[in-house]
Amino acid sequence: MKNKRRSKARSAHSVSLLLGLGLLVGSAFASAQSITIGGANFSEQTILANIYASALKKEGIEVKTRLNLGNRQIIAKALENGDIDVVPEYIGSLLSFYDDKSALTSQKEIVSVLQQKLPAGLQLLEPSAAGSITAWAVTQKTAEKYNLQTLSDLAPVSGELTLGGPPEVTTAALGLPGLKAVYGINFKSVKSLDMGGPLSRLALNSGAIDVATVVSTQGILAKEPWVVLEDDKHQQPLQNITPLGRKALLTPEVTKVLNEVSAKLTDDDLKQLNRLVDIDHKDPAKVAAQWVAENTVKAAN
Repeated sequence: MKNKRRSKARSAHSVSLLLGLGLLVGSAFASAQSITIGGANFSEQTILANIYASALKKEGIEVKTRLNLGNRQIIAKALENGDIDVVPEYIGSLLSFYDDKSALTSQKEIVSVLQQKLPAGLQLLEPSAAGSITAWAVTQKTAEKYNLQTLSDLAPVSGELTLGGPPEVTTAALGLPGLKAVYGINFKSVKSLDMGGPLSRLALNSGAIDVATVVSTQGILAKEPWVVLEDDKHQQPLQNITPLGRKALLTPEVTKVLNEVSAKLTDDDLKQLNRLVDIDHKDPAKVAAQWVAENTVKAAN
């Protein structure tokens, strides 16, 4: 009798475990079908995050977006905590974030080292041909006054000038520390603004700052008569735009869709998309959806 009771108890316990496992598997499957796309606080990131979201939605995958999250420190923490699952990244800056002493310049080397440096739960997908680099712009008046064409030209007069940029420009290896190390640039003062956005635009045009930190593919550069200073010593590494995500959520279907986006995205696309949003004031989500529709991003069944 006792053995029968024990056997029944074991059976009940086994059923309970199996049911519990079934619920866990079901829950994991459901969460794998719901992806949160994150993005930093400038329009190109908003566009790219919406492209990822639109492409995934086209395949019937449930998607949420969390945009304007702030700098890379905030985004990295959000990824590691599971607050977001995928973000469009820039490989050169990403490597600099995880290894601020890296001087690699080739895409193959950067990606290879990144795969080793990334936290265990994160994975880099296929890089796109499109890439944006951090750049520095001045007005034509300032360029003519100081005869500025390159960052080397800027170095001797930088002590007279004020820089504007995102908060992290003072500490990021590819920001002021890199400018100082490579060019000997040391500004009189720095104002915390944004990355070539409306705050920087207003400040540069009004003379509140002399140099603005911008993104090389920003649409505003096609409109404003600014001079983007040439990085003549190649301080900035390659910045191919690449999806970075949490391994647990990167199912084969999700990976396929995001890699197809990378395969189709070009510099010309990026400049056009930025222009539509920054200059023509189009809705980033609609602009992104149109790009996806025209490029027929579709995962294999």
